[in-house]
Amino acid sequence: NQMAAWTQHLRNPALLATFAIGFCILFAFIGTFTYVNFVLVRAPLSLSMMQIGLVYFVFLPSIITTPLAGRLVAWTGPRRALLLGFAIALAGLPLLLAPHLAVVLAGLALVGVGTFLAQAVATGLAGRLAMIDPGSASGLYLASYFLGGLIGSAVLGPVFVNFGWPATVAGIAAALLLAAALSRRIALPRA
Repeated sequence: NQMAAWTQHLRNPALLATFAIGFCILFAFIGTFTYVNFVLVRAPLSLSMMQIGLVYFVFLPSIITTPLAGRLVAWTGPRRALLLGFAIALAGLPLLLAPHLAVVLAGLALVGVGTFLAQAVATGLAGRLAMIDPGSASGLYLASYFLGGLIGSAVLGPVFVNFGWPATVAGIAAALLLAAALSRRIALPRA
């Protein structure tokens, strides 16, 4: 029964932590890539709409590094792989505050690589941590992940409008730090 599976998933501390990590990942990602556009169009960067479209080439490194997540997990374990992803993303955040386009682009690339890496690891964990019905565990993970994106845009919008980009970046950092802290609760069951 589906309800019994969901109940068991929601009683699994490692799985709950994974759901919360997914929430934080998309919260941070959406917060970054939604509100950075407003920074890019105003001085000193002053990009045109066409140039902003080209900015999204910063995802290319993520497309290359994400498939390596499985190898990284096999080599370091899921917790360390998650922490590496969060560390990479966090390293990019201060760069987003720079008044130089090349520095901001480097920061965006790091945020992309880090969050894509963490997402690949966390997605795999959801099914592996489930004691029963890994498909429904993955479904709950995705629901939490997308809810994080929705909440991220809703929460960080007023932060951006009322307190500015540095405060928004601080909110993104808080989500990533929370996700890193939650990764301490991840332990795969013994085979």
